Amino acid sequence: MMLRMTSLTVHEVLERDHFSHATVIAGKGGLSRKIKWVHVMEVTSVKQLLHGQELILSTGFVWKDNVKVFRSIVQQLIQSKAAGLCIEIGTYMDYIPSEIIELADQHQFPIIVFSKEVRFVDITQDIHSLLIAHHYQMISDLEKFSQELNNILLAPGCLYKILSYLAKKTDMQVIYNPKEAEPIFAPEVSKDKQETFLHFLTFQPDGKGLVVQHVQAMDYHFANLILVPDQHTSVSDYDMLLLDRSATAIAQFLLRELYIEEKKRALETEWLYDWLEGKHSEERILSYLVDFDESLIPRGLQVCTCKFTKQLDAYSSSQVTYFMLLMRSVFEQEGFFLLSLTTRNKLIIITLNRRDELTVMERLRDAFKRFMTSDILQKETVPDVEQISVGKHVRLLKDMHKSYESSIETLTMKEKLLTQSSKVIYHADFHIYRMIYQLAKSKELNEFMHDYLEPVLQYDEKNNSNLLNTLRVYMCCNGSKKETAEQLFVVRQTLYHRLEKLEELLGSDFMNSPKRQAIEFAIHAYEYLKRTV
Repeated sequence: MMLRMTSLTVHEVLERDHFSHATVIAGKGGLSRKIKWVHVMEVTSVKQLLHGQELILSTGFVWKDNVKVFRSIVQQLIQSKAAGLCIEIGTYMDYIPSEIIELADQHQFPIIVFSKEVRFVDITQDIHSLLIAHHYQMISDLEKFSQELNNILLAPGCLYKILSYLAKKTDMQVIYNPKEAEPIFAPEVSKDKQETFLHFLTFQPDGKGLVVQHVQAMDYHFANLILVPDQHTSVSDYDMLLLDRSATAIAQFLLRELYIEEKKRALETEWLYDWLEGKHSEERILSYLVDFDESLIPRGLQVCTCKFTKQLDAYSSSQVTYFMLLMRSVFEQEGFFLLSLTTRNKLIIITLNRRDELTVMERLRDAFKRFMTSDILQKETVPDVEQISVGKHVRLLKDMHKSYESSIETLTMKEKLLTQSSKVIYHADFHIYRMIYQLAKSKELNEFMHDYLEPVLQYDEKNNSNLLNTLRVYMCCNGSKKETAEQLFVVRQTLYHRLEKLEELLGSDFMNSPKRQAIEFAIHAYEYLKRTV
């Protein structure tokens, strides 16, 4: 027999042998109240001692001569959502006052009297044993339910079988409502009923009147699993546990499906390698992407190069797969479709933009922020990220190789400059160093730098000084002597002496545009080039 609830009701307790001489004198409309514990109380202040759903046993000693105190105690029990009050008549009390009976009836709070002397210890032992037996039975049934779910997960078509099994065990309508697909009903219902349920969910997304459990994995909300009780059915704690177990089983099923899909995508990397090398036309790329998702019409893309703390082959394929599952779950919420492939010791991720190009960088940064702070990323189940380099955004899909090349350039620039501590770096953030990187491939950058800085460099070497740093700070402060002195921690007179020396070495017009721009560029070039030596 299926267990519907984990607690007893007042009505069920009245059927026990110890209650054969008991009479319900008030609150008969509350006999369906649940009992989770039995408590003997002979005090006047009870509210702070109860959690709710306790059946209270009392001799009435503390209020035997005071109706006002009696009324206060009953009010406290009602407010504390106690299950009921049992009183022994004859020892200290001969009757229950009418105003107490009226109060209990008004709130459907059961008051039960024993016409003969009873041993409270026998009652508490009997009911507590029964509650423990119910709880043990619930655990046993729940374990059987979980085992059956595990068996179902091994069979094909397991999603609908899980839903049907949950519906059978709870005797309720079950709705599986995924975020990006059509809902599933178990048992199946007519189109009219489906539309009624969905119309209700549209106006009550949190499920008021229903019981909603999120199906969630890897910080991603996949779907809602919903129980629909009818007018004559209450949802028990046991039903809630069944719902939770079912949601967990469905999440495991979805993760397995995603894992299989991710493995399949990994096998299709040969085509992606050719794309990365610019061998495919725009039309062929679009045709290929339609096979992944017929609604996929990318609005440009960016290539991200992931470098890990260990060589990529040091990690298992499952670790890399779970890394991509986590990344995909985050980035899809921000409007990106992800493809991946490996090359040498790096993981290359192609982020295809599905939304407005104007917000692509903002959404990309938000996605990486959420991804890098995920708890799962801190665990050993996924590779440890050392650096992720984000290439420039390209509109044409056939230009993907340009974004990839820029992501590699960004890694190189980061290693040379050592200016950013973030694990995620963006090609767009390197500004003037993007030009310096290209010019550094020839001798022209070094010659340009010496043309403008040679006098200062020679002076610093000869006098063991750092006049170049004064020049750099002075230009960063836009020629503000006060701010420059503060940043250099020198007095104004010292700064004036240094500036006079710079005018002597560079010319009095060194702060005039475009000479100033050339000098600033030369300083950045110097900082970049000195790390290549």
